[in-house]
Amino acid sequence: MNILVINGSPKGEKSNTYQLTSAFLKGIKEEAGDVHIRECAVCRMDIKPCLGCFSCWDRTPGKCCIEDDMAQVIQDLLWADITIWSFPLYYFTVPGALKNLIDRQLPMNLPFMEEQEGQVGNGGHPSRYDMSGKRTVVISTCGFYTAEGNYDGVCSLFDHHCGPGNYTTIFCGQGELFRVPELSAVTNDYLSCVEQAGAEYIEGGISEKSRERLSQLLLPRDTFEACADASWGIAKDDTGTGENGDAKKESDTLKFTRQMAALYRKTSWPGKDIVLEMCYTDVEECYQILLGKDGSHVYTDGSLTADTRIETPITVWRSIAAGEIRGDFGLMQGLYRVKGDFNLMLQWDDYFGGSHPKAEQTEEKTVWKNTDMNIMLIPWIVFWVAAAISKQPGCLISVAVCAMIPLVYYRHKKQCTMCSAARW
Repeated sequence: MNILVINGSPKGEKSNTYQLTSAFLKGIKEEAGDVHIRECAVCRMDIKPCLGCFSCWDRTPGKCCIEDDMAQVIQDLLWADITIWSFPLYYFTVPGALKNLIDRQLPMNLPFMEEQEGQVGNGGHPSRYDMSGKRTVVISTCGFYTAEGNYDGVCSLFDHHCGPGNYTTIFCGQGELFRVPELSAVTNDYLSCVEQAGAEYIEGGISEKSRERLSQLLLPRDTFEACADASWGIAKDDTGTGENGDAKKESDTLKFTRQMAALYRKTSWPGKDIVLEMCYTDVEECYQILLGKDGSHVYTDGSLTADTRIETPITVWRSIAAGEIRGDFGLMQGLYRVKGDFNLMLQWDDYFGGSHPKAEQTEEKTVWKNTDMNIMLIPWIVFWVAAAISKQPGCLISVAVCAMIPLVYYRHKKQCTMCSAARW
Protein backbone atom coordinates (compact mmCIF):
# COMPACT_ATOMS: atom_id res chain seq x y z
CA MET A 1 0.00 0.00 0.00
CA ASN A 2 1.35 3.41 -1.00
CA ILE A 3 0.59 6.47 1.12
CA LEU A 4 1.47 10.05 0.22
CA VAL A 5 1.50 12.67 2.97
CA ILE A 6 1.25 16.26 1.78
CA ASN A 7 2.36 18.35 4.74
CA GLY A 8 1.09 21.84 3.97
CA SER A 9 2.19 23.51 7.20
CA PRO A 10 4.87 26.24 7.01
CA LYS A 11 6.29 24.66 10.21
CA GLY A 12 7.02 21.34 8.52
CA GLU A 13 7.49 18.48 10.98
CA LYS A 14 7.07 20.90 13.90
CA SER A 15 3.46 21.41 12.86
CA ASN A 16 0.77 20.73 15.45
CA THR A 17 -1.30 19.05 12.75
CA TYR A 18 1.62 16.82 11.83
CA GLN A 19 1.42 15.23 15.29
CA LEU A 20 -2.09 14.07 14.45
CA THR A 21 -0.97 12.88 11.02
CA SER A 22 1.91 10.90 12.54
CA ALA A 23 -0.47 9.25 15.01
CA PHE A 24 -2.88 8.39 12.19
CA LEU A 25 -0.04 6.83 10.18
CA LYS A 26 1.11 4.87 13.21
CA GLY A 27 -2.34 3.32 13.50
CA ILE A 28 -2.33 2.45 9.80
CA LYS A 29 1.13 0.84 9.95
CA GLU A 30 0.31 -1.21 13.02
CA GLU A 31 -2.83 -2.56 11.36
CA ALA A 32 -1.74 -2.87 7.72
CA GLY A 33 1.91 -3.79 8.09
CA ASP A 34 3.28 -3.46 4.53
CA VAL A 35 3.01 0.29 3.97
CA HIS A 36 5.18 2.56 1.82
CA ILE A 37 5.08 6.24 2.75
CA ARG A 38 6.29 9.29 0.87
CA GLU A 39 6.05 12.83 2.19
CA CYS A 40 5.85 16.17 0.43
CA ALA A 41 6.88 18.90 2.87
CA VAL A 42 5.53 21.92 1.00
CA CYS A 43 7.58 24.39 3.07
CA ARG A 44 10.79 22.87 1.69
CA MET A 45 9.65 22.56 -1.91
CA ASP A 46 9.93 24.90 -4.87
CA ILE A 47 6.34 25.19 -6.11
CA LYS A 48 5.57 28.43 -7.89
CA PRO A 49 2.06 29.86 -8.43
CA CYS A 50 0.09 28.79 -11.49
CA LEU A 51 0.43 31.24 -14.42
CA GLY A 52 -3.00 30.44 -15.82
CA CYS A 53 -1.48 30.00 -19.30
CA PHE A 54 -3.12 26.59 -19.93
CA SER A 55 0.03 25.32 -21.69
CA CYS A 56 -0.56 22.02 -19.90
CA TRP A 57 -3.81 21.65 -21.85
CA ASP A 58 -2.84 22.62 -25.40
CA ARG A 59 0.86 23.18 -26.14
CA THR A 60 2.35 20.53 -23.80
CA PRO A 61 -0.61 18.29 -22.76
CA GLY A 62 -0.19 16.99 -19.20
CA LYS A 63 3.04 18.92 -18.62
CA CYS A 64 3.35 22.30 -16.91
CA CYS A 65 5.61 24.91 -18.50
CA ILE A 66 7.03 25.77 -15.06
CA GLU A 67 9.99 23.57 -14.17
CA ASP A 68 9.98 23.07 -10.42
CA ASP A 69 9.09 20.40 -7.82
CA MET A 70 5.43 20.14 -8.86
CA ALA A 71 6.21 17.55 -11.53
CA GLN A 72 7.37 15.14 -8.82
CA VAL A 73 4.30 15.89 -6.71
CA ILE A 74 2.05 14.84 -9.61
CA GLN A 75 4.02 11.60 -9.99
CA ASP A 76 3.62 10.96 -6.26
CA LEU A 77 -0.13 11.60 -6.44
CA LEU A 78 -0.41 9.03 -9.22
CA TRP A 79 1.74 6.57 -7.22
CA ALA A 80 -0.30 6.83 -4.02
CA ASP A 81 -3.22 4.64 -3.05
CA ILE A 82 -4.02 7.01 -0.17
CA THR A 83 -3.23 10.73 -0.08
CA ILE A 84 -3.25 12.46 3.32
CA TRP A 85 -3.53 16.25 3.24
CA SER A 86 -2.12 17.63 6.51
CA PHE A 87 -2.30 21.36 7.24
CA PRO A 88 -3.39 24.00 9.77
CA LEU A 89 -6.41 26.20 9.12
CA TYR A 90 -5.31 29.60 7.73
CA TYR A 91 -8.07 32.19 7.41
CA PHE A 92 -10.67 29.40 7.18
CA THR A 93 -8.94 27.56 4.34
CA VAL A 94 -5.56 26.03 3.43
CA PRO A 95 -2.19 27.83 3.82
CA GLY A 96 -1.09 29.82 0.77
CA ALA A 97 1.80 27.56 -0.28
CA LEU A 98 -0.51 24.54 -0.20
CA LYS A 99 -3.07 26.40 -2.32
CA ASN A 100 -0.33 26.88 -4.94
CA LEU A 101 0.20 23.11 -4.98
CA ILE A 102 -3.54 22.49 -5.39
CA ASP A 103 -3.75 25.01 -8.24
CA ARG A 104 -0.82 23.36 -9.99
CA GLN A 105 -2.69 20.05 -10.31
CA LEU A 106 -4.29 21.44 -13.48
CA PRO A 107 -2.11 19.22 -15.77
CA MET A 108 -3.83 16.19 -14.21
CA ASN A 109 -7.12 17.24 -15.85
CA LEU A 110 -8.28 17.32 -19.45
CA PRO A 111 -9.54 20.64 -20.91
CA PHE A 112 -12.93 19.31 -22.00
CA MET A 113 -16.13 20.23 -20.19
CA GLU A 114 -17.93 17.36 -18.52
CA GLU A 115 -20.76 16.95 -16.06
CA GLN A 116 -19.99 14.18 -13.57
CA GLU A 117 -22.33 12.33 -11.25
CA GLY A 118 -22.24 13.82 -7.74
CA GLN A 119 -20.21 16.79 -8.96
CA VAL A 120 -20.31 20.03 -6.97
CA GLY A 121 -20.93 23.20 -8.97
CA ASN A 122 -21.76 23.57 -12.65
CA GLY A 123 -19.36 22.13 -15.15
CA GLY A 124 -16.06 20.37 -14.62
CA HIS A 125 -13.06 18.75 -16.27
CA PRO A 126 -12.40 15.00 -16.43
CA SER A 127 -9.23 13.51 -15.02
CA ARG A 128 -6.40 12.76 -17.44
CA TYR A 129 -5.59 9.64 -15.41
CA ASP A 130 -7.53 6.75 -13.89
CA MET A 131 -7.92 7.86 -10.25
CA SER A 132 -10.52 5.26 -9.34
CA GLY A 133 -9.85 3.36 -6.12
CA LYS A 134 -7.67 6.11 -4.68
CA ARG A 135 -8.57 7.41 -1.22
CA THR A 136 -8.16 10.82 0.40
CA VAL A 137 -7.81 11.89 4.04
CA VAL A 138 -7.81 15.51 5.24
CA ILE A 139 -6.28 16.18 8.68
CA SER A 140 -6.20 19.69 10.13
CA THR A 141 -6.02 21.62 13.38
CA CYS A 142 -7.15 25.17 14.06
CA GLY A 143 -6.66 27.74 16.80
CA PHE A 144 -10.31 28.03 17.81
CA TYR A 145 -11.85 26.15 20.75
CA THR A 146 -13.74 23.92 18.30
CA ALA A 147 -13.45 22.85 14.68
CA GLU A 148 -17.22 22.95 14.27
CA GLY A 149 -18.35 25.68 11.89
CA ASN A 150 -14.80 26.74 10.97
CA TYR A 151 -14.04 24.38 8.08
CA ASP A 152 -16.73 25.36 5.59
CA GLY A 153 -14.13 26.72 3.17
CA VAL A 154 -11.94 23.61 3.40
CA CYS A 155 -14.90 21.25 2.95
CA SER A 156 -16.11 23.24 -0.06
CA LEU A 157 -12.65 23.01 -1.63
CA PHE A 158 -12.36 19.24 -1.16
CA ASP A 159 -15.99 18.68 -2.18
CA HIS A 160 -15.06 20.16 -5.55
CA HIS A 161 -11.70 18.40 -5.63
CA CYS A 162 -12.78 14.89 -4.55
CA GLY A 163 -16.57 14.94 -4.57
CA PRO A 164 -18.81 15.09 -1.47
CA GLY A 165 -18.40 12.06 0.77
CA ASN A 166 -15.35 10.82 -1.17
CA TYR A 167 -12.81 11.83 1.47
CA THR A 168 -12.32 11.37 5.22
CA THR A 169 -11.70 14.27 7.62
CA ILE A 170 -10.17 14.70 11.06
CA PHE A 171 -10.62 18.33 12.11
CA CYS A 172 -9.39 19.31 15.58
CA GLY A 173 -9.85 22.60 17.40
CA GLN A 174 -7.43 23.83 20.09
CA GLY A 175 -4.49 22.82 17.90
CA GLU A 176 -1.97 24.98 19.75
CA LEU A 177 -2.30 22.73 22.82
CA PHE A 178 -0.26 20.04 21.04
CA ARG A 179 2.90 22.13 21.45
CA VAL A 180 2.43 22.63 25.22
CA PRO A 181 4.34 19.94 27.20
CA GLU A 182 2.39 20.79 30.35
CA LEU A 183 -0.80 19.55 28.69
CA SER A 184 0.63 16.30 27.33
CA ALA A 185 -1.79 14.24 29.45
CA VAL A 186 -4.68 15.81 27.53
CA THR A 187 -3.12 15.87 24.07
CA ASN A 188 -1.61 12.37 24.29
CA ASP A 189 -5.04 10.95 25.00
CA TYR A 190 -6.37 12.65 21.86
CA LEU A 191 -3.44 11.39 19.80
CA SER A 192 -4.22 7.86 20.97
CA CYS A 193 -7.73 8.33 19.57
CA VAL A 194 -6.27 9.50 16.25
CA GLU A 195 -4.01 6.44 16.18
CA GLN A 196 -7.04 4.21 16.75
CA ALA A 197 -8.83 6.04 13.94
CA GLY A 198 -5.91 5.25 11.61
CA ALA A 199 -6.14 1.55 12.42
CA GLU A 200 -9.90 1.59 11.81
CA TYR A 201 -9.61 3.59 8.59
CA ILE A 202 -7.36 1.05 6.93
CA GLU A 203 -9.79 -1.71 7.90
CA GLY A 204 -12.77 -0.03 6.30
CA GLY A 205 -13.54 3.27 8.01
CA ILE A 206 -13.39 5.25 11.24
CA SER A 207 -16.02 4.02 13.70
CA GLU A 208 -18.76 6.24 15.10
CA LYS A 209 -17.32 5.72 18.59
CA SER A 210 -13.94 7.06 17.50
CA ARG A 211 -15.59 9.91 15.61
CA GLU A 212 -17.43 10.92 18.76
CA ARG A 213 -14.24 10.86 20.82
CA LEU A 214 -12.38 12.92 18.23
CA SER A 215 -15.13 15.55 18.23
CA GLN A 216 -14.87 16.17 21.99
CA LEU A 217 -13.10 19.31 23.22
CA LEU A 218 -9.63 18.88 24.67
CA LEU A 219 -10.34 21.60 27.24
CA PRO A 220 -13.58 23.42 28.08
CA ARG A 221 -14.08 26.55 25.98
CA ASP A 222 -13.48 29.07 28.79
CA THR A 223 -10.34 27.22 29.94
CA PHE A 224 -8.89 26.99 26.44
CA GLU A 225 -9.61 30.60 25.53
CA ALA A 226 -8.10 31.82 28.80
CA CYS A 227 -4.95 29.75 28.13
CA ALA A 228 -4.80 30.99 24.54
CA ASP A 229 -5.18 34.64 25.57
CA ALA A 230 -2.49 34.25 28.25
CA SER A 231 -0.05 32.66 25.78
CA TRP A 232 0.48 36.00 24.01
CA GLY A 233 1.98 37.60 27.11
CA ILE A 234 -0.21 40.69 26.71
CA ALA A 235 -2.76 41.74 29.32
CA LYS A 236 -6.27 41.64 27.85
CA ASP A 237 -7.05 45.16 29.04
CA ASP A 238 -3.86 46.53 27.48
CA THR A 239 -3.09 47.76 23.96
CA GLY A 240 -0.01 45.56 23.85
CA THR A 241 2.28 48.45 22.84
CA GLY A 242 4.78 50.52 24.74
CA GLU A 243 5.45 54.26 24.59
CA ASN A 244 7.39 53.98 21.32
CA GLY A 245 4.95 51.61 19.69
CA ASP A 246 7.10 48.57 20.49
CA ALA A 247 5.54 45.32 21.68
CA LYS A 248 4.90 45.44 25.43
CA LYS A 249 5.29 41.82 26.47
CA GLU A 250 4.99 40.13 29.83
CA SER A 251 7.77 37.87 31.06
CA ASP A 252 7.65 34.18 30.16
CA THR A 253 7.27 33.42 33.87
CA LEU A 254 4.17 35.61 34.19
CA LYS A 255 2.77 34.13 30.98
CA PHE A 256 3.35 30.64 32.39
CA THR A 257 1.58 31.64 35.63
CA ARG A 258 -1.42 33.04 33.76
CA GLN A 259 -1.74 29.80 31.77
CA MET A 260 -1.54 27.79 34.97
CA ALA A 261 -4.26 29.95 36.51
CA ALA A 262 -6.42 29.42 33.42
CA LEU A 263 -6.55 25.70 34.20
CA TYR A 264 -8.22 26.35 37.56
CA ARG A 265 -11.43 24.37 37.88
CA LYS A 266 -13.85 26.71 39.64
CA THR A 267 -16.21 23.84 40.48
CA SER A 268 -13.61 22.83 43.09
CA TRP A 269 -14.00 26.12 44.98
CA PRO A 270 -14.20 25.08 48.68
CA GLY A 271 -16.52 27.88 49.80
CA LYS A 272 -13.81 30.45 50.44
CA ASP A 273 -11.25 32.14 48.23
CA ILE A 274 -7.70 30.76 48.20
CA VAL A 275 -4.59 32.79 47.45
CA LEU A 276 -1.73 30.80 45.93
CA GLU A 277 1.60 32.61 45.80
CA MET A 278 4.14 31.38 43.26
CA CYS A 279 7.65 32.56 44.08
CA TYR A 280 10.10 31.66 41.30
CA THR A 281 13.44 31.75 43.07
CA ASP A 282 15.76 31.53 40.06
CA VAL A 283 14.29 34.54 38.27
CA GLU A 284 13.23 36.49 41.37
CA GLU A 285 9.62 36.89 40.26
CA CYS A 286 6.61 36.38 42.49
CA TYR A 287 2.91 36.28 41.51
CA GLN A 288 -0.32 35.53 43.32
CA ILE A 289 -3.28 33.56 41.98
CA LEU A 290 -6.67 34.16 43.55
CA LEU A 291 -8.82 31.04 43.25
CA GLY A 292 -12.42 32.16 43.63
CA LYS A 293 -15.98 31.10 43.03
CA ASP A 294 -16.14 32.68 39.58
CA GLY A 295 -12.65 31.78 38.38
CA SER A 296 -9.02 32.75 38.88
CA HIS A 297 -7.14 36.03 38.73
CA VAL A 298 -3.40 36.72 38.71
CA TYR A 299 -2.02 39.58 40.82
CA THR A 300 1.43 40.96 40.09
CA ASP A 301 1.68 43.49 42.92
CA GLY A 302 1.75 41.11 45.91
CA SER A 303 -1.20 42.90 47.47
CA LEU A 304 -2.91 39.75 48.78
CA THR A 305 -2.15 37.61 51.82
CA ALA A 306 -1.06 34.18 50.66
CA ASP A 307 -2.70 31.04 52.01
CA THR A 308 -0.18 28.78 50.28
CA ARG A 309 3.25 29.85 49.08
CA ILE A 310 5.35 27.76 46.71
CA GLU A 311 9.03 28.66 46.44
CA THR A 312 10.48 27.01 43.36
CA PRO A 313 12.80 27.61 40.44
CA ILE A 314 10.69 28.16 37.32
CA THR A 315 12.70 25.40 35.62
CA VAL A 316 11.62 22.90 38.28
CA TRP A 317 7.96 23.87 38.15
CA ARG A 318 7.92 23.68 34.37
CA SER A 319 9.41 20.18 34.57
CA ILE A 320 6.75 19.16 37.08
CA ALA A 321 4.05 20.63 34.87
CA ALA A 322 5.39 18.73 31.86
CA GLY A 323 5.45 15.46 33.81
CA GLU A 324 9.26 15.22 33.68
CA ILE A 325 9.46 15.37 37.49
CA ARG A 326 6.87 14.00 39.87
CA GLY A 327 5.51 16.72 42.12
CA ASP A 328 5.66 14.65 45.31
CA PHE A 329 9.20 13.40 44.65
CA GLY A 330 10.33 16.93 43.85
CA LEU A 331 9.05 18.12 47.22
CA MET A 332 10.70 15.25 49.11
CA GLN A 333 13.99 15.94 47.33
CA GLY A 334 13.87 19.61 48.27
CA LEU A 335 13.58 20.90 44.71
CA TYR A 336 10.87 23.28 45.90
CA ARG A 337 9.28 24.32 49.19
CA VAL A 338 5.71 24.85 50.32
CA LYS A 339 4.70 27.23 53.10
CA GLY A 340 1.32 27.83 54.68
CA ASP A 341 -1.80 25.72 54.11
CA PHE A 342 -0.82 22.38 52.57
CA ASN A 343 -4.37 21.33 51.67
CA LEU A 344 -4.03 22.95 48.25
CA MET A 345 -1.11 20.65 47.43
CA LEU A 346 -3.03 17.57 48.53
CA GLN A 347 -5.91 18.49 46.21
CA TRP A 348 -3.86 20.01 43.40
CA ASP A 349 -5.41 17.93 40.62
CA ASP A 350 -8.89 18.86 41.83
CA TYR A 351 -8.09 22.57 41.49
CA PHE A 352 -5.94 22.50 38.35
CA GLY A 353 -7.23 19.46 36.52
CA GLY A 354 -8.28 21.23 33.32
CA SER A 355 -10.83 18.97 31.65
CA HIS A 356 -9.89 15.77 33.45
CA PRO A 357 -12.71 14.17 35.43
CA LYS A 358 -12.12 13.41 39.09
CA ALA A 359 -12.54 9.69 38.51
CA GLU A 360 -13.41 7.88 35.32
CA GLN A 361 -14.43 4.25 35.05
CA THR A 362 -13.60 2.38 31.85
CA GLU A 363 -13.70 -1.25 30.83
CA GLU A 364 -9.93 -1.59 30.78
CA LYS A 365 -8.78 0.61 33.64
CA THR A 366 -9.78 2.84 36.48
CA VAL A 367 -8.41 6.37 36.41
CA TRP A 368 -8.20 8.16 39.73
CA LYS A 369 -7.35 11.80 40.25
CA ASN A 370 -5.82 11.20 43.71
CA THR A 371 -2.14 12.03 43.69
CA ASP A 372 0.56 10.04 45.48
CA MET A 373 1.34 13.11 47.60
CA ASN A 374 -0.72 11.74 50.50
CA ILE A 375 1.31 8.52 50.64
CA MET A 376 4.66 10.30 50.44
CA LEU A 377 3.72 12.65 53.27
CA ILE A 378 2.78 9.91 55.75
CA PRO A 379 6.29 9.49 57.31
CA TRP A 380 6.72 13.26 57.61
CA ILE A 381 3.40 13.70 59.36
CA VAL A 382 4.21 10.83 61.73
CA PHE A 383 7.63 12.32 62.43
CA TRP A 384 6.27 15.80 63.17
CA VAL A 385 3.68 14.42 65.59
CA ALA A 386 5.65 11.59 67.24
CA ALA A 387 8.94 13.45 67.58
CA ALA A 388 7.16 16.35 69.26
CA ILE A 389 5.91 13.93 71.94
CA SER A 390 9.13 11.97 72.45
CA LYS A 391 12.22 12.33 70.29
CA GLN A 392 13.80 8.85 70.34
CA PRO A 393 10.62 6.72 70.18
CA GLY A 394 9.20 9.19 67.67
CA CYS A 395 12.19 8.76 65.38
CA LEU A 396 11.99 4.96 65.63
CA ILE A 397 8.30 5.03 64.78
CA SER A 398 9.00 7.26 61.80
CA VAL A 399 11.68 4.86 60.51
CA ALA A 400 9.24 1.95 60.82
CA VAL A 401 6.59 3.89 58.89
CA CYS A 402 9.14 4.71 56.19
CA ALA A 403 9.88 1.00 55.82
CA MET A 404 6.17 0.34 55.20
CA ILE A 405 5.77 3.02 52.51
CA PRO A 406 6.91 0.79 49.58
CA LEU A 407 4.23 -1.77 50.51
CA VAL A 408 1.54 0.90 50.80
CA TYR A 409 2.64 2.45 47.52
CA TYR A 410 2.60 -0.96 45.79
CA ARG A 411 -0.94 -1.68 46.99
CA HIS A 412 -2.03 1.78 45.88
CA LYS A 413 -0.57 1.21 42.41
CA LYS A 414 -2.37 -2.11 42.08
CA GLN A 415 -5.70 -0.41 42.83
CA CYS A 416 -5.02 2.46 40.47
CA THR A 417 -3.59 1.55 37.08
CA MET A 418 -2.92 5.20 36.44
CA CYS A 419 -2.22 7.65 39.27
CA SER A 420 -1.48 11.23 38.37
CA ALA A 421 1.33 13.10 40.09
CA ALA A 422 0.93 16.72 41.08
CA ARG A 423 0.94 18.61 37.80
CA TRP A 424 1.41 22.28 37.13
